[in-house]
This record gives sequence, structure tokens and C-alpha cells, in this order.
Amino acid sequence: MFKKTLLQGLTAQLVSLTIDVFAGLGLAFMRGSLEELPGMLIMVPAFLEMRGNIGGTLASRLGSGLHMGIIEPKLKMSKELSQNVMGSFALNVLESAVVGLLAHFMCVIFGFKSAGLLTLFLLALIAGVMSNVILMVITIVFAIKAYQKGLDPDIVMGPYVTTLGDLVSIPCLFLASLVLLSVGL
Repeated sequence: MFKKTLLQGLTAQLVSLTIDVFAGLGLAFMRGSLEELPGMLIMVPAFLEMRGNIGGTLASRLGSGLHMGIIEPKLKMSKELSQNVMGSFALNVLESAVVGLLAHFMCVIFGFKSAGLLTLFLLALIAGVMSNVILMVITIVFAIKAYQKGLDPDIVMGPYVTTLGDLVSIPCLFLASLVLLSVGL
């Protein structure tokens, strides 16, 4: 049992590290948006951490639900799965709004230029909702498929979800920034 757990965990960590390098590459491609929307760079670490925390919590709840038989290992929306999805979504919207507001206020407090309260708020909210929808679907599918294949979602999903959160969130931030820049915010 120890060997199986170690192998699953190590594999998940190695895949996670590899994917995170690509997320960093995506951030490098966003350099122009980061310069055009002052304060966005302050938002990035908290935004990525939020994605990992919410996705990791959802994955953990799914893993526990699968182990306890509360959630069936099938790709269908049950009451329990629906409640977990709605809770994650509500938490995401609230935390995204807070991240955008905090980024602006940190700029003001520390004397950095800010793209503005509304711009940073909308940037975090738009990118947060986009990335959350994508990540929730991936998390649900991966957790159920991992369980069906005899893997322990509690071991493998944490590293995958937090890393995929980075990989998904960076392009969503970039797309949200393009939308806001195109409308002149």
C-alpha cells in the first residue's frame, strides 16, 4: 500500500511541476497585458492560489464522497455533486471579487499605479468565473475517472488540480485583460 501511495503521489507531483513550467511560460507571454493593466501583477499570486485552494477543496470533497459512496463514480450530476459545484462556484465569485479589490487597494496603499478599482475588480471576476468553470469540469471528470481506474483521488487530485488551476487561470487572466483593454477599461 505504501509503495502504491508513494508512486501515485510522486507521479502526480512530477506531472504537476512540468505543467507549472508551461503556466509560467504563459505568464511570460502576458507581459504586455501586465504592463497595460497596472496592478494585475499584484493580483496574480493570490488569484493562482485561490484557484488551487478552491479546486483542491472541490477535489478533496469529491474524493471523500466517492470513497464514502455519497457520490457515484459516474459522470452525472447528483444532488451531492451539484451542491459541491454550487458551493465552489459561489466561493469563487466572492474570492475573485475580493482579489480584484485587494489588488487595487494594495496599489494605492503602497504607491503603485493601478488600472483602477473597477478594472481590477472586473478582471479578477471575469477571469475567475472563466477559469472556475473550466477547472470544475476538469476536476469532476478527473476525480471520477481516477476513482474508476483504481487511483485514490485524495492522493492524485491535489497536485493535478492546483497545477491545472495555474495552467487554466493564466490564459483566462490574459483573455479577460484583452476584453477589458478592448472596451477601454
